[in-house]
Amino acid sequence: MKMKQWLSGFTAAAVTASCLLSATATAFAQEDIKYSPEYKSSPFYEKLTLALENSADKTTMEKTLAVALSQEGYKNYATAGIDIEQARADGLLWTGAELRMDEDETGNTEYTRWAQRYLMDSSESGQYLDCNWCAIFVSWCLYQAGYYDEAKLKKYYYAYCAEPRVEFDADSWILAYDLDQRNVWYAPKAHHKLDSYNWNTYYNIDVDPYDFPYKPGGVVFFSWDGSGRYFDHVAIVVDYDPETHVLTYSNGNSDGQVITRQIDLDTEESFRGQAYTKNVNRLMAYGEYDAIKPLEPKTIIAEYPSIVWDKSADSGFRIQTNSESKILSVSMDGEYLGSNIESNMLLLEGKATIGKSELTNLSVGQHTAQLVFDDGVYELNLIVTDSGSLSDRLYGDANLDGKIDIMDVTLIQNAAIGLVRLTDLQNDMSDVNGDGRVSILDVTCAQKYLAQYAQGTGRTGEPLSA
Repeated sequence: MKMKQWLSGFTAAAVTASCLLSATATAFAQEDIKYSPEYKSSPFYEKLTLALENSADKTTMEKTLAVALSQEGYKNYATAGIDIEQARADGLLWTGAELRMDEDETGNTEYTRWAQRYLMDSSESGQYLDCNWCAIFVSWCLYQAGYYDEAKLKKYYYAYCAEPRVEFDADSWILAYDLDQRNVWYAPKAHHKLDSYNWNTYYNIDVDPYDFPYKPGGVVFFSWDGSGRYFDHVAIVVDYDPETHVLTYSNGNSDGQVITRQIDLDTEESFRGQAYTKNVNRLMAYGEYDAIKPLEPKTIIAEYPSIVWDKSADSGFRIQTNSESKILSVSMDGEYLGSNIESNMLLLEGKATIGKSELTNLSVGQHTAQLVFDDGVYELNLIVTDSGSLSDRLYGDANLDGKIDIMDVTLIQNAAIGLVRLTDLQNDMSDVNGDGRVSILDVTCAQKYLAQYAQGTGRTGEPLSA
């Protein structure tokens, strides 16, 4: 039931486990990647189709709720008490070389199959995901309701849910669902997770859960022990009675199934096996959403078009842009960095802090960092240096390659006019005229040095003073 694993990595990821086929099996058709043959033969597929038809003129939130309710009664085959053969006959599972029966950890459902097979493009030879699947179910409902298109959904998956996951961050699910922060309400106890974030990105903070503007189809987040240290569970609002304070919600992975439950916010009880506390303390956040509008790419400007990072640095670097939208992912030379990211990289609005561990394998030289935002893509030039490999540090050797040439002059010039951010060491080595700053005067000195002027070269070519 706990949601410490988004996908065993949608990447609010995330938010698609594939069935194990024999060596002679043929590849799924596209429709069978989206739905397994077993699911399409089940009554739940018929209920889904009918729910979508009957809610065609409804809002996205209402349609999402209709989808969730259509799956009422779907059970994870690993749940105790289910007859395997009957479950297979009902279309609740699919054949495989290995049947996993771990009730607590296995998410072998149609929804996790969809996540692994459809989102992650995993091969049919892989075992289904082992994970707690409440958030995957919500993602699946949002997708069926048309909230995501395929490209958008995969983008969010890879941004928030790839291994290793940012699984304990409060925002990881909220951002993965693309919930606008202005449409998310946080309870006071959510401070346990929000205090480490940039508070400027939060709008509705310290709201009494009694006063959340619950609407059918909204997404509600729980912390079962009432501490707010983790957001353990996510569900879809069915109804809320403001007089009795009873919240009705539809959720997946509740006793291993999709089921509608109620929670009385006024009652103090031991809920879901956790310690006694008033249920209102278990409500951490509530979010609303609407259909995603087509992206309108805009011009995104970074603080510096180029950044220098030195392999001998103690830390990574921060990118700051003018975008007010969320950063979905960061890639380096076309390779997604998220597979190595834990806490070193903050995907916040307009900025990304990339830790040293994500950069250590980069070679010295030019690299391209690509930042994917809600509303556009930005490519940043990253120059990797390695001062630790230098036997001599010379004034004017701005790019730390052991020699002084036109590349250094260009780099000093770009730094002087604010086009590149240098490291502290590079700033010192670029200040060839010794006035304490990097300016066009340093460019002139370096140019004269290359032209072999006898005077006016400043300290260019001299060893860096201690």
